[in-house]
Amino acid sequence: MWKDIIKEELIVINPQIENKEDLFEKLVNHMYSLDYILNRKKFLKTLWEREQLSNTELISGVAFPHARSNSVSKVFVSIIILKDGVDYHNPEQGKARIIFFFGCPETDNRQYLQLLAQASRLARNIKFRNQLLQAKNPAQVIEMLCSYDQELEASNDDHNYLMVVVINKTEHMSDVLSALVEIGINNASIVDSVSMARKLAYDIPVFAGLSYIGTGSSKFSNMLFCHITNPRIPQHLANLLKSNGIDLKKKGIGYIQLIKLESIIGEPEEEINI
Repeated sequence: MWKDIIKEELIVINPQIENKEDLFEKLVNHMYSLDYILNRKKFLKTLWEREQLSNTELISGVAFPHARSNSVSKVFVSIIILKDGVDYHNPEQGKARIIFFFGCPETDNRQYLQLLAQASRLARNIKFRNQLLQAKNPAQVIEMLCSYDQELEASNDDHNYLMVVVINKTEHMSDVLSALVEIGINNASIVDSVSMARKLAYDIPVFAGLSYIGTGSSKFSNMLFCHITNPRIPQHLANLLKSNGIDLKKKGIGYIQLIKLESIIGEPEEEINI
């Protein structure tokens, strides 16, 4: 994905930045000079409005300022590396040293959300963050991004499939949903569920469920259903989850099933508007 959208001109290393306000102003001006932004004032206003909803320094030292606006000509991501950091008005996370700056037209959500999800996954990798901070030029940053990029292999299969994902640890759900978005899936339905084993252990005394209770295992799980056409997606999803520390091959984590469908009535796709 990165090789198709990132260019050296979109990567800036150690610019002179005084504060968060100066950062946003210079980010917008830079993208305007490259014709990604059509109206500086309008986009800057939208960017600050998004920031006021919640601070976008979501990982310690890494910020993801982003906005959707019809003043953007096409989806973009710009990466700014500040080795000394900038005060991002978020004391709990400290100074922001890596900035992933996104913009998107109001009619082009899917790629925008995929890039946000992938950047978030990469930024949680300490090794990746350290490598970014040590980069000496944009070419090194692009090479690094591409080395971490996990491309989904295309398939000539023209069948429809139902992918079922069961996650036994509900605390993993945010990572699972982010991975689905990164793959380009936005049509999943989510069901709160309880496995038979957990139901027996917690609610049927004769089966002596103290083993579950004693280990602190959660009674609840989540089940996701989604329509896909590429049968390679389940393994790709499993690989993404493993890169986030969620190894489905470990006992009790969860599993993925793929079921071939005979027919579909209706439209399974659902647009996400954020």
